[in-house]
Amino acid sequence: MHANWQNITDPIFHWAEQRPDAPAFIQPPETLSYRALAGLIAKAAVYLEGGGVRSGDRVALHLTNAIDHFILLLALLRLGATTMEIPYSAQQPPTPELLAKFGIKWIFIEAAAAPVAGVSSIKIDASWRSMIARRSGDRRASDNGNGIFTITLTSGTSGQPKGSLASHRQHLQRFGTHLELLADSALFSEQPPNFLLIGPIAYAMFLPSLLNQLFAGAPLTILPTYLDTIDLVKAIGAWDGAHCRVTSAFCRYFLSCAPKQGVLFPHLRALGTGGGFLYPEEKLAILDRVTPNFYEVYGASGFGAMTVLTPREMRTHPQSVGRPASFVTVEVVDQAGRKLPSGTVGLLRCRGTEGKGFTAEVASDSDEHFRDGWYYPGDLACLDQDGFVYLKGRSGTEVISRDGIELFAAEIEAVIAQHASVAEVAIVGVPRAVAGEELVALVVPRGQAQHEALAQHCVSRLPVERRPDTVYYANALPKTGAGKLDRASVKAIVMDQVRRRIGS
Repeated sequence: MHANWQNITDPIFHWAEQRPDAPAFIQPPETLSYRALAGLIAKAAVYLEGGGVRSGDRVALHLTNAIDHFILLLALLRLGATTMEIPYSAQQPPTPELLAKFGIKWIFIEAAAAPVAGVSSIKIDASWRSMIARRSGDRRASDNGNGIFTITLTSGTSGQPKGSLASHRQHLQRFGTHLELLADSALFSEQPPNFLLIGPIAYAMFLPSLLNQLFAGAPLTILPTYLDTIDLVKAIGAWDGAHCRVTSAFCRYFLSCAPKQGVLFPHLRALGTGGGFLYPEEKLAILDRVTPNFYEVYGASGFGAMTVLTPREMRTHPQSVGRPASFVTVEVVDQAGRKLPSGTVGLLRCRGTEGKGFTAEVASDSDEHFRDGWYYPGDLACLDQDGFVYLKGRSGTEVISRDGIELFAAEIEAVIAQHASVAEVAIVGVPRAVAGEELVALVVPRGQAQHEALAQHCVSRLPVERRPDTVYYANALPKTGAGKLDRASVKAIVMDQVRRRIGS
C-alpha cells in the first residue's frame, strides 16, 4: 500500500497505470478494466461537478449493485462528496425524515423510482454512462484524505439508524488490517483472486470488501440476486480460486447443503464471515464440511475489522473471534474505563482505525460510542494472555440478570445449540414476579422438535441458574437486514407468547 494514497480512488488510478488491462469490475457480460474504470471515474467527477455537486455535499445512493452504481459512488468520493449508501428496496424507499436526519442534499435513485421530497433526486438510467463518457478531464478533491468521508448506516441494537463516519484515510488504514491479518490467505498478493459480491454494499461488510479489492488492484464480480439461495450456493461453487464474504446465517445454510463426504466449496480460495455470531462447533463444522479456507472477521462500522480468526487458529481457539492487527489496541475495561486482567469479562474498546464518530445524535445510553480516544463497539468480552478476543454478548441486550447473577445469552445458546435437534436458538430474559428475569429460549428445530430430549440436554449440560425456564419454537429467528439476529424482535415474539400463556 502506497503512503501517498489519500483519496479512496487513488489506488484505482495507480493500478490503471500498473495493470491497465486487469479486470476491475465484472458483471456479465461486461468486464471493466482498471484503465477504463479510472477514465470513467474522472469523467463522472467532472459531470457531477457540472451538475452542481460539490466537495463536502452529503449524497445518498439508493441503487442496486451494478457497475454504473459503483462508478458513480467512486466519482462522488473522488470529488470529495460524503456518500451514504442506503440498502435498496423498491417497497421501502428512503423517507425524507431519514435523509434530513443525516443532512443529505442529493440522492441518486433507480430510473423507475419516485423522487424523494426535500432533496435533489437524480435518476440513474441506461443513458447515464453515455452522458459522462462525453466529458473530459478530472476533478479530484485536494483534501489529504482526513476531511472527506463515507457514512455507513447501522442500527446497532437500538433499532434507530446511526451514521458512522469514516474518512478516506481511515478506509486506507483499515485495508492494512486485512493485509496483515489475512496474509496467509494470499488474497492481496501480486495475483489477487476474484471477489464475489453477494450483497448490497450498503451493508457494513460489503463496502470495505469492494474497496479492499480496488486497493489491491483485484477483480470484483457482481453476482445477481437469486430468488432461491441454493442458486447462490451453485454460483459460488462454480468459481475456481475466488473468495467471498457472507453472514453467519449464510454459513448455516451452507452447512445444511454440505455433502456427507468432502467439502461444499473445494475450490474456494477463502470464505469470510462477519455480521453475526457462530458457535464454536459451527466454525469447526464449516472448516470440515464447507471449506478449509474459512476466516471469521470481527468488526464494526465505527472501526472496520478489529480481529480475524484464521483457519489454523480456529482449530485451537474456536470460542474466540481472533486477534487484532499489530497497530490496533484492544482492551477490556470496567465501567470506569479501568483495564481488566486477562480472563475477566468487561467492556471491549479499541483504537487504531476508529472512525470520526456519528453524523447524527445518538442516545446517551447507547452501547456503541466513542469516548476519550477509544471506540466502544458495545460488546462484552474478555482477552486471554495471547491476545485472543472472546465475545460474551452485547452489553445492553445480551446480559440477563437472574438471582443476582449476570448471565451471557451467547454462552447458554452455545450449549443448547449442541443438541442435534436445534438449528438455531436465541435466549432472552423476560420480567418475572420475583427479582430478576426468567430465561426463555426461542428454538428453530432441525426437523421435528424433540422437547423432552432437549430438556434433558439442558439439565445435563447447564447449571440450574442457566437453564431456560421455558422453550418456545419458531420456524425461523428474526434477522436484521444485514443478517444479524434481531434480539429486539425475538424478545417481542417471546413476550407475545408469555402474554398468551398468562391469559390462557
